[in-house]
Amino acid sequence: MAKENTPTSRGEYDRWLLFTTFALVGLGLLMIFSATVQSSSGLFYLKRQILFMITGTGLMVLASKMPYRCWKKLAIPFMAISLIAVALTLVPGVGHRINGATRWIRFGGFSLQPTEFLKITLVILLAASLSKKQEKMRWFKIGILPHLIIIGIISIMVNSQPDFGTLMILILVTWIMLLIGGARLWHLFSPLVIVVPLLIYVVMVQPYRMNRIRAFIDPWAVEQDSGYQVTRSLMAYGSGGITGKGLSNSQLKLKHLPECHTDFIFPILGEELGLLGVLSALGLYILLLSRGFLAAMRCTDTFGTLLAMGLCVIIGIQIIVNLAVTMGILPPTGLTLPLMSYGGSSLLCTMLAIGILLNVAREAHHVR
Repeated sequence: MAKENTPTSRGEYDRWLLFTTFALVGLGLLMIFSATVQSSSGLFYLKRQILFMITGTGLMVLASKMPYRCWKKLAIPFMAISLIAVALTLVPGVGHRINGATRWIRFGGFSLQPTEFLKITLVILLAASLSKKQEKMRWFKIGILPHLIIIGIISIMVNSQPDFGTLMILILVTWIMLLIGGARLWHLFSPLVIVVPLLIYVVMVQPYRMNRIRAFIDPWAVEQDSGYQVTRSLMAYGSGGITGKGLSNSQLKLKHLPECHTDFIFPILGEELGLLGVLSALGLYILLLSRGFLAAMRCTDTFGTLLAMGLCVIIGIQIIVNLAVTMGILPPTGLTLPLMSYGGSSLLCTMLAIGILLNVAREAHHVR
């Protein structure tokens, strides 16, 4: 007699999701090595990223074994911890300032960026809330207003750091998840009458943000100023050709392209591995996201579907925004490229998210 499948049963892990994750992390390590080995830092960044990768793998394994339904109970406590951590970055002596922004908490030689964890926590909280209010999502006071209050509080705190790029991602993922969760389109578009002017004001009130807008409109006009990074990024892409200059043969990384191991790591890949390398990396990202969305669609539990969808959306938005910035399609935002850019908080949170996706995929596959 065949064994009956139950919601608590578990199947095999999604091997394609695992493969693409480690392929992208490995490619990231390779590019971090190439981008920094000839600098004064030597192997410093590579060694630290390997340490982050090992820690992230541990988190991913734990998350893949933990039933995804447990995150529903942890949503509110985790959100409270995340908000406290973000608030601590604003406390003098606790928050660590880099490039004019106080987004980090430093301890023991390492820096933690709480907003990276806040992204994951927000998705978990929204998935828990939306799955609970399914039939009431059509009512503005129940389906929309509480979530607008939550994202409003979060936005004020994140903007105080300041971190406009993360702010935009948090607002966008909230909007998309409300849409997926069944909110009325009218209820989703009506708040934009207030939100859009506020965002425009937030941009205009800071001179450095206006400089980024000018650099976005015509980077070559301010090539030696605010457009320097974008123009060098475009030069790196353009000089790579079809097959690239070869690994470690980039010319733009040698003091010409700032942040080439973090936000602008992809142009170095384009210069050294060419169009073929760029398309291969993009193919891996598409495969990663497609497996995540497939897990979401196969899941029979509303919370699991919303959770997997939200995590894929948050990863996908960051990929699109980072690549668009490096290609001059969007103004610079300071967002890293998931799994590839140097940065402990980003790598740990992305691998944690993928661990959750692995668990959703594992249970959904077996239930089928």
